[in-house]
Amino acid sequence: MSRGIRKRGRIYWFRINHKGRTHEGSLQTQSLAVARERLEAVRRRLSDGSFGIERHTFDEAARRFGAEHFKTLKPQSRRRYLASLVNLEVHLRGLDLAAITTARLSEFEQARLKSGVTSATVRRDLACLSSLFSRCEEWGWITSNPAKPYLRSRKSALRESAPKEAYWTPEQEAAALPLAPPKARDAMVFAIDTGLRREEQFSLLWTDIDLDRGEITVRAEVAKSSKSRTIPILPRTLELLRSRPRSLGYVFTTDAGQRYSHQAPTLNEALAKACRRAGLPRISWHDLRRTCGCRLLQDLGLTMDEVARWLGHSSVRVTERHYAFLKVEHLHRALKRGIVVELKAKG
Repeated sequence: MSRGIRKRGRIYWFRINHKGRTHEGSLQTQSLAVARERLEAVRRRLSDGSFGIERHTFDEAARRFGAEHFKTLKPQSRRRYLASLVNLEVHLRGLDLAAITTARLSEFEQARLKSGVTSATVRRDLACLSSLFSRCEEWGWITSNPAKPYLRSRKSALRESAPKEAYWTPEQEAAALPLAPPKARDAMVFAIDTGLRREEQFSLLWTDIDLDRGEITVRAEVAKSSKSRTIPILPRTLELLRSRPRSLGYVFTTDAGQRYSHQAPTLNEALAKACRRAGLPRISWHDLRRTCGCRLLQDLGLTMDEVARWLGHSSVRVTERHYAFLKVEHLHRALKRGIVVELKAKG
């Protein structure tokens, strides 16, 4: 292979030094012969000073990034990236890509933090920008990605938020569920018993359910990990599903027979009202998934590895991180049991 040419995936890239400065970028071809020709053209442009004169703005990059990259993402990731691009556009609108330096990224970080968002949100915005810059490298628009080293340098400062701990105890569930409308109540029961993510639950088709075997299959195209998984159906939900009329479409639909949107506002409102009427702290739909995880560990005695596979976590470490708080609760309960036993013995 020619000097200065390397392969990244199927595409040839160049990396050469000129006057003490390193230049690299995509040659946008899978042909080594074409790559050599384009590298020579790059060398000529470097020599005559014309290399890098073509300018592209953040706005152009964002439009092309959305058009080409968004179609490869799952709906939830697409929404997250879109939200980040909107936040980035406020600060970077009209700027040349070459003008987006680490100093500019620092200004963006400070402005976002002052607006009241969390450091985790800022990190996700910058991760989106890094992905956009990587695409710009592939297009030959820039020679390096400034967001990558910036994110590495801010790793400790821009940490993910601590895992949330809200979930329903059986007593809280018994108090709140009867106060929810039937349609919303069924969806809540299903979320608690299966632990499916919101997108997975409301993308579920009747063809994904095997009532005879008592199993639900989460399709790869809707799973966050892009890997299908099959979980057993608990008795309560099995009875619920058998009582519902079956069709060829989605399991959960609106009164008009339409699929719930990703935010399912009517269900969120129903959950909030049920909490308020029962005098309980408000919880999110994702907290119902956490409720499932807690019960699998506490009541059914599943291991962390088994719960990781049930919930579709990328690794058991994710499960351990999100459910570490249960270990402390378990110690408190054990202590209370010990005190009760001691008091009975004294009595």
